[in-house]
Amino acid sequence: MPLSAFPSNRGLRHEQDLIGLKIACLVWAPFSDRMDELAEAVGGHRKNFHLGYLPRYLAPMKYLYFFAVTQAYLFREKPAVVYAQNPPVFCPLACVPYCRITHSKLVVDHHNIWSVKVFGASRLAYPFRLLERLLGLFADINTVPHTVWKEGLQRLSFRRVMTVHDYVEANRFSRDQEARSRISSVGLIGIASGHQGYPLERVEAEALGAEAVDGLALVITGPPARLAPRIKALGELRNVKYLGYLPKDEYDRTKASCDFALNITDEPFTLNHVLFEYAAARLPTISTRREVIEAVFGDALVYVEESTASAVAEKLRFLCADRAVLNQYRERMSLKFSDLTESRRREIEYLKDLLNDK
Repeated sequence: MPLSAFPSNRGLRHEQDLIGLKIACLVWAPFSDRMDELAEAVGGHRKNFHLGYLPRYLAPMKYLYFFAVTQAYLFREKPAVVYAQNPPVFCPLACVPYCRITHSKLVVDHHNIWSVKVFGASRLAYPFRLLERLLGLFADINTVPHTVWKEGLQRLSFRRVMTVHDYVEANRFSRDQEARSRISSVGLIGIASGHQGYPLERVEAEALGAEAVDGLALVITGPPARLAPRIKALGELRNVKYLGYLPKDEYDRTKASCDFALNITDEPFTLNHVLFEYAAARLPTISTRREVIEAVFGDALVYVEESTASAVAEKLRFLCADRAVLNQYRERMSLKFSDLTESRRREIEYLKDLLNDK
């Protein structure tokens, strides 16, 4: 089978975890940075089920297959705690039979609320909202990445909902002149690496905004199938370099060697994981202003009010024209990283207490 439903598990621990319970962390997706972090924090074993990017009309068959292999995996491994990621809502729902039969604890990490983010006020949201309410009857603990989703789950009558923010360990690399020289010889270099190619991500505004400012270069990373055509459509760009996906060490070294970062998106509810990567690298960052972003990062970021190239260019000139301003925001990001580290410690301690609560 060329596309395995059981790909690599990135070396996360399996047998006995940090709190003395066997925890299975399940994802119906090719990867999940957030679930990797949560699994490592509680000592769980992350397992992902994926069959590649299939046509949408095959989704019912795919989810039926995932339901079957999930049952087989759980009854074989017999975890005391099942930590499942939603969406898709079918993933945690598939864990309910095992948890009910074995009296295991079901914990659900709600990366987002499908009925709100995908369907909004349309009638298509109704069946998914019913499934989410059904899940709320069975989930023992619910974790969310920010307070907007916490409030949304509470409106759906979910119990024991707590916020566990994303977190990235401090970038272990330092500024690398060789890495910088491979990108550009200009004075300042930025990075925009938070894209998966979704329509509301404004990679065009980032690229054209950087192109309009002399004396800097911008590196963009992300999936070639989705991003490369969009960037190619912009024509020849002097200051912008698209690198596709980078190996992890090269990616972390590149971030550490940059002077600033960009996160421009019109996603209304997304607190992009890459912002925590930028904090871990102490990178001054320009971001679209969104309630979910500002609630966590406050004045540590430079905000644009509109996700346009001209707005990005204006803030780039503000941030990069004076080294003192750049250093000021680097210090703010460093302080924010310290704050996030302490918040993460408290959140994980509380989560472990809930997991141990009989």
